[in-house]
Amino acid sequence: MPRSFDRPVLRLRAGIGLVIVSWLPIAQVVIWAAGLSGDTAEQTRLGIWAAQFLIGFVGLALAGVAAKAAVKAAGWRGLPRTLWHMFWTGRTP
Repeated sequence: MPRSFDRPVLRLRAGIGLVIVSWLPIAQVVIWAAGLSGDTAEQTRLGIWAAQFLIGFVGLALAGVAAKAAVKAAGWRGLPRTLWHMFWTGRTP
């Protein structure tokens, strides 16, 4: 049975997904939904922002590993096209 995705493609997609999650306004939604205010809201916001920063950093690291594989395959000039092809088709070049 053939593999549907290569590891670099999974890393690229997971990395992009984590970076997107790190930019979502999760802190504001949680504070609004829980009805928090004052110091509790600030502590919650800072905790969520710290977690989102770490999530985004891990996403960049994962996408960076995929970009490293793409640079080896296509070179620096072809990197954007190659990454888009990997992301869209699910196959490495």
